[in-house]
Amino acid sequence: MRFLKVVLASCLGYILAAVVIFGIFFFMIAGIASSAKPEVNIPTNGVLNMKLNYPIVDRIQDNNPFAALAAFDPSTQLPIGLNDILQSIDEAKKDDKIKGIILDLTTFSSGYAKLTEIRNKLEEFKESGKFVYAYADYYYYPTYYMASVADSIFVNPEGQMSFTGMVAQVTFLTGALEKLGVKMQVVRAGKFKGAVEAYTRKDLSPENRKQIEVYINSVFNETLVKISQARGLSIDKLKEDADKLEMKSVQDFIAGGYIDAAVYRDQFYSAMKVRMGVDDNQKVPLISEQKYAKSLGTQGSGSKRIAVVYANGDIVGGKGDGTQIAADDMAATLKKVRLDDKIKAVVFRIDSRGGSSLASDIIWREAKLLAAEKPLIVSMSDVAASGGYYIATPALKIVAEPTTITGSIGVFGLIPNASELLKDKIGLDFEFVGTSKHSDIGRIDRDLTEEERAYIESIIDKIYDTFLSRVAEGRKMTKEEVHEIAQGRVWTGVMAKEVGLVDELGGLEDAIKIAAEEAELTEFKIKEYPKAIDPIQVLIRKMNGDASLQTQIKELTKHTGFESYSKYLIDLERFGTKHSVQAMMPYDITVKNYSLR
Repeated sequence: MRFLKVVLASCLGYILAAVVIFGIFFFMIAGIASSAKPEVNIPTNGVLNMKLNYPIVDRIQDNNPFAALAAFDPSTQLPIGLNDILQSIDEAKKDDKIKGIILDLTTFSSGYAKLTEIRNKLEEFKESGKFVYAYADYYYYPTYYMASVADSIFVNPEGQMSFTGMVAQVTFLTGALEKLGVKMQVVRAGKFKGAVEAYTRKDLSPENRKQIEVYINSVFNETLVKISQARGLSIDKLKEDADKLEMKSVQDFIAGGYIDAAVYRDQFYSAMKVRMGVDDNQKVPLISEQKYAKSLGTQGSGSKRIAVVYANGDIVGGKGDGTQIAADDMAATLKKVRLDDKIKAVVFRIDSRGGSSLASDIIWREAKLLAAEKPLIVSMSDVAASGGYYIATPALKIVAEPTTITGSIGVFGLIPNASELLKDKIGLDFEFVGTSKHSDIGRIDRDLTEEERAYIESIIDKIYDTFLSRVAEGRKMTKEEVHEIAQGRVWTGVMAKEVGLVDELGGLEDAIKIAAEEAELTEFKIKEYPKAIDPIQVLIRKMNGDASLQTQIKELTKHTGFESYSKYLIDLERFGTKHSVQAMMPYDITVKNYSLR
């Protein structure tokens, strides 16, 4: 018997050792794969075929070891970030092997600021004399906005086009919470701070409706200007067509000047070959933007560097898993670039609706220390609002696209009272034994007392006052001037420039140029931060229970059909955290698409 135990124990030990060795070997191979650069041959007379059929983010930072291994295969088509997309278009403009670009558009997921940056880069590409053609089975507003930059726009003869404008959708959970027996108690600073309304109202407040109408029309007008210039259609006509819904068929849009021709895909390729001056029976190699990006090297030259620090996602405390802006991780990154003597300037690229006010202040502190030693330029992506604006305030200059959503300078706290759910519907009872009168403040089974509410309001007001001070210091304004344009109000980039919250209108590359000018650099390399979290580190954090609950919620909703509601569940989880004060933008702009498929 003893012999059997020894044998089984030895076998188990060998098995565990084999698993550990295999795991280490696997992650080592993944690491090598992620750092290796596969050879990609670009044929002559090639055409860059851009589909953009994936969510567009500023930078892909995939720490999944399986993705790293897949990337080692040159034929793999993994998503790439905006940084790689812009570099690919820029290099293709100078590449004699690339004769033109196809925008093969069906659908993609992106905010209008990123789409504008890509579109602007395509306008620069056309200056080379090379062509840009667009094709899709159907167009809706974002894809048509992108397609309008093309020399010619084609559509499937049996396809369709929807040109009905833009809409901002706000989902209200108050009725559902009432049925569950949960009441949300709100304390906020700023009359426009609409983040709480989804949990406390069943409709928009007049102030919130006003700001949504203003900024969504600002985004709409900015995109209409681009379409008008490209297609030679007046803005008044574009707005009239969107309102009347008189154009229903593809032929209507061709007659209206929106589309050039309705052709099948093989006919589209024939038209492209005519433009290239090649025979119709000759094959033209199409190169995806993902494959082309793999062939590109590091941007710039020389020993001096400009760091581009990407801050994407909600702002949270502690360490993150790569899907958020985690205060400890981001502060460490900013400190690292500050102490690196080779880095002469920094571009802080922000795409965030905000989050924890305390985490925002921790990041602000490191950004301020950095700005005291090196030129710090902020580049705003689709959204840099609330906490996302807070961390931008130390910058020497702030650059935003006209369609960027920013501002939302305000703070709030939500304290749930679920007594009806817990006691009356589930049957749970609680007793608390504390040392002081208010030891149990923030209990989930009772309302706040007037004294407790006043106490929390004083905390919120103090944090809001600090927020105003940070903005006033960074923007060279008085707190009174900041308060007039703050109070949680949301602005577009073009509006924010008018009120003094933004210095320049432009994209990431414009911010890099400004950083180079401020540092007096003519030659420099671009170095991107933060480095991807090592897959082994991610695994260790998950084993230690450090995996983000937000990530778990996203994964759960992805597989249960409720992915579009994950944001609200994440917000409820965050708001329910005791003493959690948030500096967060209320909602996202969405586009309603109606497609007969």
